[in-house]
Amino acid sequence: MKKVITIISVCILTTSLLCARDISITVKAGAHWKEKREPQCAIWLEDTQGNYISTLYVTERASKKNWIMGPAQGRPESLPVWYHTSNYAAEKKTKKRPATTQFDAVTSATPKGNILSKRAIVDTACVIKAEFNTSFDYNESYTKKNAGVNGQPSVIYQALIPQEATGNIPLSFAGTGTLNGSDGVIHTQTEGLTTATTIVDSISISFSK
Repeated sequence: MKKVITIISVCILTTSLLCARDISITVKAGAHWKEKREPQCAIWLEDTQGNYISTLYVTERASKKNWIMGPAQGRPESLPVWYHTSNYAAEKKTKKRPATTQFDAVTSATPKGNILSKRAIVDTACVIKAEFNTSFDYNESYTKKNAGVNGQPSVIYQALIPQEATGNIPLSFAGTGTLNGSDGVIHTQTEGLTTATTIVDSISISFSK
């Protein structure tokens, strides 16, 4: 029985690799891409039932949880939807603990402008999501007193990727993450948002021919 299970597993893996397709992810910086510093970002895939598949891109500070004067558990409120969806529990880097994570292969320092990234995904229907957040992004609704380090909450964009999709697929605004990082729910209430909605100008994926 073990041999049969092993053979089946290998067949599934081989089939997935053969059906993989290459995509290019393009994130164009918006008017408020950089306030005091560049935003944190994570881009990932879920199946059509909302189950996590894989992370395609994540900024280094969010992945390493290497926050300036941050707590040992990091800052879950920075990218709460991604942290909860990916079940990411890496600890903050210390002198005795190197900053290595399961996302090292897709981790990058936050770019000064646009994000361009190429990845391979399995050719099946799925959902791509992207989350962005800029620290200290305060306004009249989200102040130092009621919003902590965050300021305005993270913003999430998403799009359905049909099986055998071609061409270009734009991601649409879906809502915000929770302000304190306590859950991974996408909240559709957007009242009070200002500069957070212009961190990015547009996000899209395109398929290699």
